[in-house]
Amino acid sequence: MSLVVYLCEYGTIYGGENSMLSGLQAMQGCGYDVAVVCPGESPLAQQLAKLGVLHLPFTWTDHEGRRKPLEQLREQLATAVVAWKADIVHANSLSVSRILGPVLRPHGTRFVGHLRDIIKLNRRVVQDISSLDEIYCVSDATRSFHLNQGLTEENSLVLHNGIDLAEFAPPDARNERSTLQAVYIGQLVMRKGIDVLLEGVRLAIEAGADVTLDLYGECHSSKEEARQYLANAELFVDHWKLSDRIRFRGRTDHARQILQKADILVHAARQEPWGRVLLEAGACGLPIIATDVGGTREMYPHGEASLVPVDNPEAIGEAIGKLCRSRELRLSMGMQARNRIEQFDINDYANKLASRYRKVLRGTVK
Repeated sequence: MSLVVYLCEYGTIYGGENSMLSGLQAMQGCGYDVAVVCPGESPLAQQLAKLGVLHLPFTWTDHEGRRKPLEQLREQLATAVVAWKADIVHANSLSVSRILGPVLRPHGTRFVGHLRDIIKLNRRVVQDISSLDEIYCVSDATRSFHLNQGLTEENSLVLHNGIDLAEFAPPDARNERSTLQAVYIGQLVMRKGIDVLLEGVRLAIEAGADVTLDLYGECHSSKEEARQYLANAELFVDHWKLSDRIRFRGRTDHARQILQKADILVHAARQEPWGRVLLEAGACGLPIIATDVGGTREMYPHGEASLVPVDNPEAIGEAIGKLCRSRELRLSMGMQARNRIEQFDINDYANKLASRYRKVLRGTVK
C-alpha cells in the first residue's frame, strides 16, 4: 500500500482537523496506509490514538514554543520525509502547505496541500504553495480567491470536504418546546462575527422571538485584541441582561449530540471557505441561518439554508423570527439541508481524493 503522511502544525482540533480525521478511515478503505504528524500530548494526538492511526513525531517549535525559522523547518522536513518513506506527504493547512512546497523531495515522493482559508497572501507565499505537486481547495470561492493572488491554475482544483452521514444524521424526533434553542459551534473570534450574532439574537428576542442561544467554542489566540473581543461579547450579554437567554458553554467535543438536540444553527461568520459545522448541521437535519460568504452558497445554493448578508444583525434577527414562528418551516428547511448534504458523503470524498493521489503518483495530475 502507498503511505500518505498528513502534516498538522498544531495539536488542536477544529474544522480542518475534523475534516482530515473523518476521512482517515475512509482513505484506508481506499487502499492507503495513513499516518499523521502533529505535536504530541495534544487533543489531536489523543484522538489519533483512539482511532489507531500512526502518529509521527516532528517538532515545529523551539524550546520557547516559537515556530522554528522557515528554512530550518524545511531542512528538518526534508530529512524526516526520507525517514518516513512516504509516497505522498499531504499538508493539511495553508500554513503547512507554504512550508512544505519548496522542500526537497525524495525520488518518488509527491507533495500535496490543502487550502482551507481565504486570506491575503504575499507573492512569495503563493509561489511556495504553487510549488506543490497538487493543491486542493475546499471550495470554488477559496480557489478563485487564491487564483486571483497568483496561485497556479494547472495544479489546483476544488475538493469539497465530506462528512460521515451515518454519524451525523437527524434524530428520530426533535423536541417540541415553546422556547427554541439556537446554537453556535466554532471559535469565538472576530472573523466568526460573534458580535453580529449576539446583536441579531437580541433583536429577535426584542421582536418577540422565544429563543435562547448556546455558544460552544473558545478563543485560542493570546493576542490582546482577541481576548478583548471575547470579553466585550460577554459584557454585551450582561449589559442587555440576557444571561438567561445567551450562554457561553465553552469548548465541546460533542457537536453531533448538540446539533441533534438543537432547533436552529446560527452562523454569522465574516468569511467561511467551507464551514465544517454547516455540513454537520445540515447532515443532522437542522435548519440553518448563515452569512452568504465564501463557499457557503456552494454548500446551500438553492435555499436549503437561510443565507443573510454579512455584518447584518437585523437580517439574522428576522431570519430567527421566521423560524421561531413556523415549525413547518423548520422541518422543511432541515429536510432540505439534509438532502443537500447527502451529496457530500465522506466515502465519495475519499474516493475522489484517492483518485487524485493515484494521478499524482503517476505524474498525470492535469
